[in-house]
Amino acid sequence: MNRRRLSLVGVLLAVLVTTAGVAAAAPNDTARESSPASEAGQRGPPGELPGPVPEFVSGVHDLVSDFLSGGLDGSLGGSLSDRANDVSGA
Repeated sequence: MNRRRLSLVGVLLAVLVTTAGVAAAAPNDTARESSPASEAGQRGPPGELPGPVPEFVSGVHDLVSDFLSGGLDGSLGGSLSDRANDVSGA
């Protein structure tokens, strides 16, 4: 009997904590109605997207992809260092 009562209390506590967390995480209706995106009839984050990243970022991603696929000769650190030195010297 004692084990059942403790189990029931544990389950009820878990349900209470879960529903309280969901209620706290859900945005309220007033915030949803007054956002700039909803006024413009759009969905998504308010504001504009950031500008494009510099070109060397794409090069860094290419180096990492080549390293992961096994197509990079040498070390990743050395290749990244060379790429950074090329950018700063240009």
